[in-house]
Formats: sequence, C-alpha cells, structure tokens
Amino acid sequence: MPQIHLNHVSRTYSSARGPAVVALRDVSLEIEQGEFVAIVGPSGGGKTTLMNILGLLDEPTSGEYLLDGQAVNVGGPRNAPQLRARTIGFIFQAFHLLPARPAVDSVELGLLYRGVPRARRRARAQEALLSVGLAERAADSTSQLSGGQRQRVAIARAIAGDAKLILADEPTGNLDSENAERVLDELQRLNVKGSTVIVVTHSSEVASRAQRIVRLADGAVVSDQWRGRPLTSDALSPSVGLGRSAKESLNAGEPQVASNTLLLPTSTYSRLRVLDLLRDAWASVLSRRNQTIGLSFAVAIAVALTITTLGLSSSATAQVSATFDAHLNREVTARWSTGTAHSPTLTSVPEVVGDLRGVEAAAVLLDLSPSTVSSFAESRQVQPHVAVGNITAAGRLEVAEAPWHSGELHADEVLIGDLLASQLQLSSLAGAPSIYIDGNNYVVAGLITGSPRLPLLRGEVVMGAPADINTHAATDASLLAITAPGAAPQVARQMPAAINPYQPDAIFVAAPSDSAILRGQVEEGLRTALTAFTVLALIVAVAALMNATLLAVHTRRGEIGMRKALGARNAQIGALITIESAYVGLLGGAIGLLLGMGAILVVTISQKWSPVFDTALTPVAMLVGLVVGASGGGLAAIQAARLKPADNLRN
Repeated sequence: MPQIHLNHVSRTYSSARGPAVVALRDVSLEIEQGEFVAIVGPSGGGKTTLMNILGLLDEPTSGEYLLDGQAVNVGGPRNAPQLRARTIGFIFQAFHLLPARPAVDSVELGLLYRGVPRARRRARAQEALLSVGLAERAADSTSQLSGGQRQRVAIARAIAGDAKLILADEPTGNLDSENAERVLDELQRLNVKGSTVIVVTHSSEVASRAQRIVRLADGAVVSDQWRGRPLTSDALSPSVGLGRSAKESLNAGEPQVASNTLLLPTSTYSRLRVLDLLRDAWASVLSRRNQTIGLSFAVAIAVALTITTLGLSSSATAQVSATFDAHLNREVTARWSTGTAHSPTLTSVPEVVGDLRGVEAAAVLLDLSPSTVSSFAESRQVQPHVAVGNITAAGRLEVAEAPWHSGELHADEVLIGDLLASQLQLSSLAGAPSIYIDGNNYVVAGLITGSPRLPLLRGEVVMGAPADINTHAATDASLLAITAPGAAPQVARQMPAAINPYQPDAIFVAAPSDSAILRGQVEEGLRTALTAFTVLALIVAVAALMNATLLAVHTRRGEIGMRKALGARNAQIGALITIESAYVGLLGGAIGLLLGMGAILVVTISQKWSPVFDTALTPVAMLVGLVVGASGGGLAAIQAARLKPADNLRN
C-alpha cells in the first residue's frame, strides 16, 4: 500500500475580481514509503499547491488524498494540525525559525505542539542538533546563524519530530553551493534512514539527487521519471563539519528502512501543555524587546492615567473633606436688627454664644452707614463696621497686626483693609498711623490682608466697640461663629434662643447644608469626572494597543504559518497572541503604577495637598494592565488564528 495516494485531485482558487484559477488538474500520484521525489516544473505550474495539499496546508477542491490508506482531506482543518504534528516535517526555503530565540527553541517547537514533556523535548532537540553538526550552537540566537546553519536547524526540527514524511520547498534556494550540498546530504541521510522526502525545486542539481522526478505544468503531471533504487551511504557526497555525517551514521549500523506504516494520531494526540504555552509566550515576548517595550509603554500610559486619576480622586476627596471640615461646614451666621424692643445686649452676645457646645469663636459685626475715611494724604467714602468680640477668628481674617498690638480692638483702634490702606497711602504700622472716620481719630492696629468669609473687608474698615455700643442707633448686626467640625447644625438650632430668648424668631440664622450630603455631592461629582477621564484613557489605550498588535501580527505571518504547519491549532495561536499581550499588559501595569504614583506626588505637592496612596492601587494597576493588554491583543489573536498557513508561509 503506497504511503501517499492522490486520486484525481484538483484545486481551484475562486476570485471575486476575476475568473477562477485552476492550480491543479486531475492529479493522480502514488508515492511509496522511503522514496526521494523531486517535483519540478515552471513557475505557476502547481508545484507549491501540490506541496501544500501533501502537507495538509490546503485542501483539494475535488479528488481524494490518502495517507497510509486513510483519507486525510475528510474533516479538513480540524484534523490537519494533529496529522501535521505527528507525521510531517517541513523544510522551507525561508527557513521559518523563531526569530531572535535560541536555535534549540525552533527545533523543539513541533514537539511542543505534540505535548511532549519539556525535559524530553529539549533532549530530543539537542540530539537532533548534534546529528546536523550544530550542537554547539543550540543556545545561539537564530539571527546569529548563517543561511546554511539555519537550514540545518530546520532539518534538525524534522529529525526531532521523527517525521516519516519530509516536505522541502526549495530548501537550497537561499544557500551557496557548499551549504546546499550539506543540506542535500542531510536530506538524503534522512531518506536512507527511512523517511519519505519530497522536494519542490527549480534546481537541476537538487533534482539529480532524487530517485524520482515528477514534472508539473499547468497544474497537471506531464512526466513521472523513475531514476533508480534507494540510495546507499556510498551515494552521499563528503560532508564537512556536520558532526556525525550521513556515511558515519549508516556505517554504524543504523537502520536504512523504517516501518512501512505511519501512526496517524487520533485519540493518542496530546494537547499542548498550559505551562509550556506560558513559557513559549514569555520567550516570544522577550525575543522582541523593542516591540515589547513600545507596547508596554502604551499600556503604561493608560495605567498611569488610571492610577493618577484614582489617586488624585482619593487625595482630592480627602482635600474636599478637610476643606469642608476646616471652613464651609463650620461657619454659622445670625442676623438681626438692633434698637428694637427686647434687642439683645451686643456686648454679651459673643460670650453667650461662645458658651454653646461646639462653638470655637464668636463675634458681632455691626454694619454702619457709609462714612468718610481719610488720612493725611487721601480720603475715601466707605462703609465702616464695629466689631464686638474676637472678629479675627470668627471672621477668619488674615491680619497683619501692628507690632505693638495684641488681643481685641479697643474703642479707638481699627483694622483697615490692605486695599483701602494703599488708597489712603498709610505709612508703616510700626509708626502707629491713624485715620479719621467722620472726623474721629482712630489708630490703625492691623491690616486685613484676606478673608474667605468676609472678602469685602479688604476695602473697608473695622472699628473697636465704643462703650455706648448697646445704645447705638438701630442698625443691622451679624453674629459670626466658627464651630467644631460637624457641630454647625446643632449650634444653628440653639443660637436664636441664646441670642434673644425673648424673641428667637427675630434672629435669622444661616447655617451650611448638611455637610455629609453636600460633601458627598461634591465628592461624587469629582469621582464621576475623573472616572470618565479614566475610561476615555483606557479606551484610547486599548485602541492604540490593538492597532499596534495587529501590525505586529502582520509582521509575524511567516512565523504563525510555520507554527500551524508544525501542528498548532487555531485556538493555540489565538491563545499565544493573547497571553503575549497579557504579559505586555502586566509589564505595562508595573511601569504605569510607578508613573502614576510619581504623577500623584507631583500634583499633590504642587497643590499642597496630602497625597493619599491606597494599597489597592497596586493590584488595580496590574489588573488594568492585564485587561488592557489582553483586550488590545484580542482582535490580533482572532486574526492570527484565522490566518491560513499556506498563504503566510509564502509571505
């Protein structure tokens, strides 16, 4: 029974842009186990298509392909990877080795997809490299090998897989004459040891080594010439530098004819081990350092933005809480008109309110009618105020006091706004300058340089309370109180009765909204804005990474086609690309975490905030990197899984 039997096989390629192309026409061919066959013919004659069908890289449009008596084109691509992994060894003109990885990795790749354990896989690969004279180059990168050495590595890959059918597509096309002779010697040695060797070639020198020459033209077999019996060791040309030459192998008593039956895998087919897949993906990532670094930084930017926004959200939230606690939710203001019946005694109000639980500072501020305020140089029409109590603390005033002054204002002292003092051209406070308010002289005890609560005071003047303040004409009075954090609502409820127990309804109190509710609204708005920014950054990062990964897959089409030729299934190729992207994502997550933490420090320090680093940011960074990496590689993984090996091996 022949090893290969093609029965009226045809292959037609359809095209939406033109007429269908017939690549093979009714080809019938039988090849016995152990033959050395050269397939020759003009370009476009169908040689490559025939090779692809024999190697299960393509399916015939019609006809039947039997391999060791079993129809292998039934079930198509589903069973093809299993058969290729166990049965067929490929040697390509373009070598198709794993770029920038040790030579031994390329040799053992076919065994990887057969599920061979790592130790046994490595041992067989080392032995195969020894057989082609490259044992000392096993750890060298394939990019450091010459063309002849690369092709011998490809042959070692077929040897390691113990392939009984070896398909060589122009195996000497990229080699000089010396290396071409060595490669042909290795192919003949494999043939003499029992493997069937089929070579597609344009070279008459290569064809002369074969026992049988099949010529194709226009997709049909035009001649099938038998040239002689199987080779012996004496037919091999001298080998230089091959370690164990073909003659030595044969003369040592190695068998020249292998079993006539190929074991086609069915239930015995072993699946790729998950740990081996992870190691292979990691080695692939390391072999593309520049690309990995570039993709990692694309992920790192997204992760850094995420960490920065999350970290700033926490820091800003803490700052909002501190601001609320320190300022807005601690201010309570009461207003009433003086000079009416049962009007409270102004001098006692700050003390009474100050005794309420939760009050830290209290002062009364009276609004007087606009008056002329003048110095020796200038005069201005402004509204003066009278203060009773600690107006500096209660009004949250920023005051530059005269060096000779301390405590509350006396009746003949004033605090003047710095803007008004500039207009009046006052001299230094150390000289105790004075101003006139409606002709009455007052000593300037300090400059009001700021007040978030009473900002208008920078252009006005505050006087100390005179002794007859309680008999002052009717005017508007305000009680300013600063409370402990969270005490404002309680103080606001108690304040009217404390100020005027006789007419508490005459006291109008302004208190902040519930601090928890208001603070929550501000924090929620801040989080929403930062979250939206983070999501946008992640979307942009995934899109950029997806585009970059698609371009990377395009440059790896030859490698992906080679992996499929060696037995990789579509799902395994997709998993490889996804895991590589996940590794890139994890690396980018680590880099992004450092960048994000640095950005948080820069922003918080520049804003004089207290930086907040949540311990959860570290796993979040790694998780975000993983998700961005895997998501960015998802489309590329799908595309890589769908690539057809026959098309990509040619590219």
